Amino acid sequence: MASMRPRLYVLPGSHPCAAVEAALELKSTDYDRVVLLPIVPIIVGTLRYGGTTVPGMRLGTERIVGSRPIMRRLDALAPEPALLPPLDDAARAKVLEAERWGDEVFQNVPRRILDVAFLRRPASMESYAAEEKLPLPRPLRRPGTPLTARLMALKNHASDAAARADIAALPSQLEQVDAWVADGVLGGERPNAADLQIGSTVRLLQTIADVRPLLEDHPAAQLTRYFPATVGEVEAGVLPSEWMPAAVAS
Repeated sequence: MASMRPRLYVLPGSHPCAAVEAALELKSTDYDRVVLLPIVPIIVGTLRYGGTTVPGMRLGTERIVGSRPIMRRLDALAPEPALLPPLDDAARAKVLEAERWGDEVFQNVPRRILDVAFLRRPASMESYAAEEKLPLPRPLRRPGTPLTARLMALKNHASDAAARADIAALPSQLEQVDAWVADGVLGGERPNAADLQIGSTVRLLQTIADVRPLLEDHPAAQLTRYFPATVGEVEAGVLPSEWMPAAVAS
């Protein structure tokens, strides 16, 4: 890795980006971090790192897009500590399945809920970039925040109906994560790729105050320990109480 310093392209508050950054920290790998504004990856991502979503990475002339491909490449370049069990370990398939589910299913849940929350309270979006050095100062970004929220919702197919369905499905999804923790697939002393993939999503869900009570007392919440404290929050009352399970709404 010393001969190829990675350049990582991220968005503020992005949970798959947080997963990759945690993997880089775990491997003690120095890297350059480029923070982009929302929607900008669609415009410049293909040229810079070969895709229109984040995370994206440049390794010399090599371009890699997505948290799972990036983690596989990191394991190839810096094998220890490994993000997956060995090839001959029966646990490897279970970790890969949990990682796939975390990427393809679970990852979209906070994304859609947040997009709907940002439509209702655009100012909340700014809190997720509070500690970032962005190309534009906050006074210049603020007028475009409502438009950015609408564009993000369109890109992610976020709507009130989708967010409400995501919230309704969340308890059963957390039970799935809890089961993996109980089976030892997740939650080890040192995180694997699935821990980082799923834990970053749980961590982002915790920043939505109306949703946070749904995560209480779940072993899934333990996975946030692999990450630094979050920046940003959607305050309570932004999402309608009738979207929440009865016990939480009351």
